[in-house]
Amino acid sequence: MTIKLNKRNKVLIFIDWFLPAYKAGGPIQSISNLVKRLKNEIDIWIVTSNEDLGEPLKLDRELLNIWLCKDKYHVIYLDRNNRNLNKYREILNSNNFESIYFNSLFSIKFTLLPLWMCHKMDIKLILAPRGMLGKGALSIKPLRKKIFIQIFKALKMHEKVLWHATDVSEKKEIKKHFGEKSTITVVPNLSSKTTEYIEKSKQARTLNLFFLSRITIKKRLLYALNILKEINKSHLINFTIIGPIDDQNYWKECQSAILKLPNHIKINYLGPIPNHKLKKILSSQHVLFLPTQHENFGHVIVESWQNGCPVLISENTPWKNLESQKVGFNLPLENHRKFKEVIEFFSLINQKEFNEWSYSSNKFAQSITENHNLILQTKNIFNNSVL
Repeated sequence: MTIKLNKRNKVLIFIDWFLPAYKAGGPIQSISNLVKRLKNEIDIWIVTSNEDLGEPLKLDRELLNIWLCKDKYHVIYLDRNNRNLNKYREILNSNNFESIYFNSLFSIKFTLLPLWMCHKMDIKLILAPRGMLGKGALSIKPLRKKIFIQIFKALKMHEKVLWHATDVSEKKEIKKHFGEKSTITVVPNLSSKTTEYIEKSKQARTLNLFFLSRITIKKRLLYALNILKEINKSHLINFTIIGPIDDQNYWKECQSAILKLPNHIKINYLGPIPNHKLKKILSSQHVLFLPTQHENFGHVIVESWQNGCPVLISENTPWKNLESQKVGFNLPLENHRKFKEVIEFFSLINQKEFNEWSYSSNKFAQSITENHNLILQTKNIFNNSVL
């Protein structure tokens, strides 16, 4: 059976959190951007929870467990009592969906349960692991994830899906854990549209550095703070931390490190910020510092470029050769000294030099976000034969 994609082809998406949730970061942005770019061509229906990361959404009770019509898409927010086989059966029977897209791997309620529910149906099933099979990601709660993968394989779920990898390295990770015969399509994530470049003020020996991500071991905020401790006192570094606290014990370690920083390193913790408010905050920021353990894409990296901010990141992302393009640096985490040198380099440069890096970053983002071929490739994920 071949699916012909027409203007209002029906696609069902399962995701643990969705707008107005924002604290879970990248996974929400992945689907939000997909909806923005494809909602005029695909009839999108989203099944999600009534929660954000670690807290309930502020939704009226009468808006839960029913389909809501949004801006050219539909969404249903399920409370905990309705994330079950009966409700999923009701949802699947309510419409003739041509494709079902799962925006996670290690989710019992929003991947394993609904996938089991429909794995024998004559319908296309697509699964995006969202970087969860990377070495760094698997090192966090490894036993739990190992058991999940074993159950997933025992149920032969991996043979029922088209895997959506966002880069070649993620394709290799899928094959490593689920076999060479896995059916995989490689299509990078969609991003929001990039606005025009706006110049920002920059003085030599002063740098507005920022961290934008969840505060958890994987994102390595503590590593960043330890690098800042070594910065020469001739540089004034304003370090802004943006993101929800995902691991309280880890945050306590970070707070202890902050207290030991020298006076020329100024720390400002803003907490989690909704995506639509980021542009205003980043208008005064210079460089993203994200020494992450692993990213399969990194929406915050692209958002930094969109806002004219070059990036200082680890080599554990798909983004390479950044220095030659004047959009940042991607470095091995073992090279502490190089991270320090790059921060001091960005601090030293004056307005004119920074403008070159900032302008290049904005234009680089445009080349990513306004790629029509990428939009077509994403649309085609839902336009192949049923497996």
